[in-house]
Amino acid sequence: MIINYKHIIKKIKAPFQEGLSTKEVTKAIIVSLLFTVFPVFGVTTLLITLVSVKLKLNLPIMIVVSYLASPLQYLFFLPFIHFGESIMDINHTLLTIQEIKNAYDVSFFNTMQSLFFELVCGVSGWLLIALPISLLALFLNNKISSNYCLLKK
Repeated sequence: MIINYKHIIKKIKAPFQEGLSTKEVTKAIIVSLLFTVFPVFGVTTLLITLVSVKLKLNLPIMIVVSYLASPLQYLFFLPFIHFGESIMDINHTLLTIQEIKNAYDVSFFNTMQSLFFELVCGVSGWLLIALPISLLALFLNNKISSNYCLLKK
């Protein structure tokens, strides 16, 4: 049995070399940061993987950026919820640990419904803040890259 090591190494290197132009690396970083601050814990890596495969972005770069920037998810979690609730004109509910514990003592299902609604508010806040900023950054990245290419010629 002959093992072709060059072929195996080529297969391992391929994902790391995919999309390594400056424009593509910047695009991967912007998209990774967009999904890193998504206000639902535990789905960031899955979302980044799906988006990177769909848009053919560099997954290893996106994962590294996501892990390095993961404190941003905790930092922006409550502001996204507050913004979503203010847009929907709703009072804040269940935003402290003690309130959540007290609500569980009263009714498990009502608490789960309230917490799910908090996540809906957080996602709506994310859609209204992070998504437009990321789209603007991607647009500027395309403009700057195309102007840079024109200057190089």
